[in-house]
Amino acid sequence: MQDDIAVPVRPLRRDRSEALLAFAEALARVAASGGGAQALAGHLAAAIDAAVLVEDAQWRHLAVAGTGERAIPPSVRDLLPKDADGEESVALASPGMPRARAYPLRAGEARLGWLSVFPTGTRSLEERTGLIRLTALQIAVELSRDAGGGRGRRRGFWDRLLARAYEDPLEAREDAQARGIALAPGYVAVAVEGEGLDETVAAQRNAEIRRVCLDTLGSRTGDVVVVERGGGFFFLVPAPLEVDAANARTAATMIPRGMHRAGLDVKVVGGVGRHAEMIGVARSVDEAHEAMIIARRMFGGGRVIPYDDLGVYPLLHRTGATREDWRTFATRVLDPLRAYDDKHQTELVRTLKLFFDVGQNIKEAAAKLNVHRHTVFYRLRQIGEIGRLDLDSPHDQLTVRAALAVDELDG
Repeated sequence: MQDDIAVPVRPLRRDRSEALLAFAEALARVAASGGGAQALAGHLAAAIDAAVLVEDAQWRHLAVAGTGERAIPPSVRDLLPKDADGEESVALASPGMPRARAYPLRAGEARLGWLSVFPTGTRSLEERTGLIRLTALQIAVELSRDAGGGRGRRRGFWDRLLARAYEDPLEAREDAQARGIALAPGYVAVAVEGEGLDETVAAQRNAEIRRVCLDTLGSRTGDVVVVERGGGFFFLVPAPLEVDAANARTAATMIPRGMHRAGLDVKVVGGVGRHAEMIGVARSVDEAHEAMIIARRMFGGGRVIPYDDLGVYPLLHRTGATREDWRTFATRVLDPLRAYDDKHQTELVRTLKLFFDVGQNIKEAAAKLNVHRHTVFYRLRQIGEIGRLDLDSPHDQLTVRAALAVDELDG
């Protein structure tokens, strides 16, 4: 009889414990790979089928994952109850998302931020609280380690530099020295993102992308700085001289080939900024980001394109380009040809303008220039080499035509 009334085994509780343990082990692997808050949030979002937003104590975005086509608030700052600090989790006053909750990220008594979860469907978050709290704890550990250690101090410097917070180079150098950072005189920024990454494998794929990029960009002039932004990276390649910058640009364009050589089935898109002095590296970062956007929109991705190779497209993409911007662009395109003409008493600029004026008719251009058509072919080949232009490319033709038009308008 006693056997008949024995307390039954509860496999569900054991299964839940094993699931929690497996999830915790997976979180540890994600953290060990260097994925950070973004990768941890992505892992949680995939596990619980919810959108996840991570913000720090200053309400800066650290990660967002699992949104798909769902819209979530840009911040939970105004959705939290005023007395929320002491709670383990709080309901958010989010219209249309009644089950959304925020979980504090804590290190001891210090609150480092919030992990907010926006579930889909009707499933309650209560049965997934363990997974969420484990993730919040791991993210808090990462934030605490980054903020308190040398890594955090170094990252803080680069965040300030890219935010243009230093007023002069001396101030920046003194702060860098205090944080144990050896600065190069100049840098070239390279922006790279993986395309079409499934969130369940994004952390692993990004770790592989990072490794291949560092192998490809490895510089003899100093350590390459890695800055994570959203789902991609900025690599700041030390470039004391222009020749180092040229090498960095060439290496960056080889990154997609490096992915293929490494056997990675990952498509990447990227851009390369221009050479900048240390204090102005933020400009190179902005250019790299803009070049990456244009590479994706105009060329379908799968390439890493230097800003200078995009010709007129940055001006067409940019909002509010000034007349001076257009003059600078035309000068950059035509001055190498003018310098060659002045030095060698040639007529490359005149030939180029006439070539387009006659509808790219070689015979007619030769007649108007009073030269043999082979001379026109030779000059066009020179123009391509000196100006780094492909006159058979519609994109480069647009650049040259725009530069010539601006130059003519300016007299």
